[in-house]
Amino acid sequence: MTAPPRMASPPPGAFPHARRLAHGMAETAAALQEVLALPDTAWGPHFNLAKHNGGWHVAALRSTPRSPLSAAPGEFAADLFQDESAMAQCPAVQALVAGIAGGAPLKSVRVLRLVPGRTILEHTDAGVGLRDGEVRLHLPLQTHGEVFFYVDGQRVPMRTGEWWYGDFSLPHRVANRGTTERLHLVLDCEATPALRAAIAAGDAGRPYPHAEDPQWRFAQFREQVFGDPALQDRLLGIYSREDFAAACIALGGDRGWAFTEAEVLSAMASGRQAWMQQWVV
Repeated sequence: MTAPPRMASPPPGAFPHARRLAHGMAETAAALQEVLALPDTAWGPHFNLAKHNGGWHVAALRSTPRSPLSAAPGEFAADLFQDESAMAQCPAVQALVAGIAGGAPLKSVRVLRLVPGRTILEHTDAGVGLRDGEVRLHLPLQTHGEVFFYVDGQRVPMRTGEWWYGDFSLPHRVANRGTTERLHLVLDCEATPALRAAIAAGDAGRPYPHAEDPQWRFAQFREQVFGDPALQDRLLGIYSREDFAAACIALGGDRGWAFTEAEVLSAMASGRQAWMQQWVV
């Protein structure tokens, strides 16, 4: 009996964690004003209530009546989605969406707001990556250098007026440690050949300084732990995740490395996932 043919492995870089598609877009100023003018009734708390500590809001501009929540994209075909009434108030937003999506079958269009001092906990969104034939694109309408957005453990340096693809089926999290709101225009659509080509031709954007990144600081502290048996002894035997994170934060702070619980827990989850993956054949 002939063995079935093996599927060819995807070329390197076929499924990037994040890529910048376009930048320097002047039209974002008009789109931002439209979003700021949306009535309070257009906004609601993000439906993923277990993954944020408040302050994460969503306004649905395009959705499907099949979804139990208008702001939840769901796994539905593109022809089941339709514009909400709020979309009619946002012609500049419509132009931005049409400009990046081209002829791609369009699914949801939302604006996601994260207020200062709030965090989106690490999570995954199934089915929204190139592997699944779909793309989720982010366009920051208002952001700043104190927004820390990580995908697959790497900071994504999204700046205002830049369209970004992210593979949000990978672990991702966000923290707004600044004093102004973060507002992102977010759309889901089918991964057409044109969009795949745009993602492949994209770049990694302009990185922010490492020293300002709490995840980078935690990485420096972790390297110190690996090289210092006395530090390792201070952490051995702590079995509570929260207690372990608190001990890391205190020990890191004593050595000049300021980071938060989110960095520690993300690294722990990543290590656990890597350990489990070694048994997958």
